[in-house]
Amino acid sequence: MTLLGALSGAASALPYYTAVPAGGELTPYDAQPVYSIDALYTIGAGDADLDMWGVRGSFNLYSSGEATFRHQASINISPQWGDANGADFFALPLTAGYDINIELTDDVLFYMGAQAGYAWWNAEDALGDVNEGGFIWSVGAGLKFQCSDDVYIRTGYEFSRTYLGGEIDDIYGGHTIMVGVGVTF
Repeated sequence: MTLLGALSGAASALPYYTAVPAGGELTPYDAQPVYSIDALYTIGAGDADLDMWGVRGSFNLYSSGEATFRHQASINISPQWGDANGADFFALPLTAGYDINIELTDDVLFYMGAQAGYAWWNAEDALGDVNEGGFIWSVGAGLKFQCSDDVYIRTGYEFSRTYLGGEIDDIYGGHTIMVGVGVTF
């Protein structure tokens, strides 16, 4: 009984002597999983290019430590809608991206990055549907405001190109203005 009492006393004192953070727990310097959502408005780059609006959902791995340069990798899906000349358009880009975040002050960062992937397009008018797809890339920059350790908001600009084949056979260019929020879970 004495031995059992001694061992249970040592076990109850264990939390006072463990390392912080506990083994296996992520620190701010590790790549943290961040979920973000952005509101998008894309202005067509050419006279024939249409304006589109939509949202972007992203899964990111983000290093939020107290470093001047912070890295962020992402997987993004961005449904967008638009209409022109009596036709309704729907685009669904799926991209992978990378951003470098440069600390300006404690809670304000300048970011710039690029994305590349594949976009599915659908055009529907009175004559029927046309479904095509093609390679998409974008580059952009903006500001990120760290509201807390777990939440940031951001605003920015992106330029993108989509190379569509088949019946559409067009290069769609766009200037995108975005506002979004990201949360670490």
